[in-house]
Amino acid sequence: MPDKLVVSTPEAFDDVLKQQFSNFPKGSYMRQNLKDLLGDGVFAADEELWKTASNFFTKTTLRDSITATIQRHTVVLFDILGRKLFNRFALEVVAEIGFGVRMGSLDSDEEHPIQKAFNHAQRALLLRFVRPGWFWKIQRWLGVGVEGEFKHDLKVINTTVMDIVEKALARRSSNNSDNANDILSLILDNVGSSPNADKQQFDPVFLRDIAVMFLVAGRDTVAQTLSWLYLMLSKNTYWEVAIRSEMLQKTVILKPDATDITIEDVDQLVALEAVLMESLRLHPPVPMIPKYVEKDTTLADGTFVEANSLIVLATYAMARMEQVWGPDAAEFKPLRWIDSSSGWAEIAPSKFRLYLGMDLVMSEMKLVMAGLLTKFHIEVQDLEKVAHDVSLTLPVKGSLDAKIIRCTYSKLPKHS
Repeated sequence: MPDKLVVSTPEAFDDVLKQQFSNFPKGSYMRQNLKDLLGDGVFAADEELWKTASNFFTKTTLRDSITATIQRHTVVLFDILGRKLFNRFALEVVAEIGFGVRMGSLDSDEEHPIQKAFNHAQRALLLRFVRPGWFWKIQRWLGVGVEGEFKHDLKVINTTVMDIVEKALARRSSNNSDNANDILSLILDNVGSSPNADKQQFDPVFLRDIAVMFLVAGRDTVAQTLSWLYLMLSKNTYWEVAIRSEMLQKTVILKPDATDITIEDVDQLVALEAVLMESLRLHPPVPMIPKYVEKDTTLADGTFVEANSLIVLATYAMARMEQVWGPDAAEFKPLRWIDSSSGWAEIAPSKFRLYLGMDLVMSEMKLVMAGLLTKFHIEVQDLEKVAHDVSLTLPVKGSLDAKIIRCTYSKLPKHS
């Protein structure tokens, strides 16, 4: 197991993600630990493979598909919101946006097996980073312990994902897929025209890797962010009222048919954007980002970093550092994202490689939040008992119990 250096300053992040980016690939250690689940998908990819896949995750390309898909599935979500559905909703949406396939998990009485399989698999992968390599490899070889369970979970994931890919390819070969806007169709359409694409990469194994990557990214990021966001709104009720007031002022929503909401509508909602960004700051979907150090180097602050070690970007820790965010770093304050002169949410442009599909996920979450706020007040119960679970990402431990109150235009929840 390589030595690890954990950093949490903006200067160190800038070094790793921008100034010396080429010296900090994911590396063989990351590939070894993640390959069983993610294959050579975008999370485990470097250089040309990442560039090829990143072309398919632009908001412009997927705008129409995202809007139509979310509008359709939020109708079902509204009808059955009393159940544990954020994970199911996210899975259903990303499966259709990514592959044009409907899984039917949202209105099912049973949770789809892939949900538990993904949860268990990510816990197993996290443990690979804190245990000696020989230990988990022996467990995997013997099929015992966490690795034995992971082997079973991987079969569930691979069976489900390959079924999704096969259905998507079958639909694509039919006469009804000429104008398909899902990720898989966009990838296949661009194989011949992309100068960076190696056609041999676009085989069933590569498509499986892309599918797993997309399902993990979309399911976890959306479901977990919605969970933490509603926890923050339940603790800070003023901001729910502020978002609703902005909706009324801009006449964007709070109208009879909330499924008419578009990306253009939610892009006008400054309070919603600020609340979402502040929730993501305090509860980042990926709390720690490990990178491999290819050669000896020195960071801007003078810290020497040895080759063949790991440098870990502690995003969760940096979000709570007073020297970065001020004395109120641990507090939920969406105003920090709103420019006092322009009145718009101020978000720094991405100057280095960040989370693929961030625009896509932000659009999805804003559409879902706006739709939910037009119809429901969601009040999380037992606020102080909510905790993080052990995972590569940042899920809520167990279920997030909430009281659901249907809203009317004449009677909206007030700030308490």
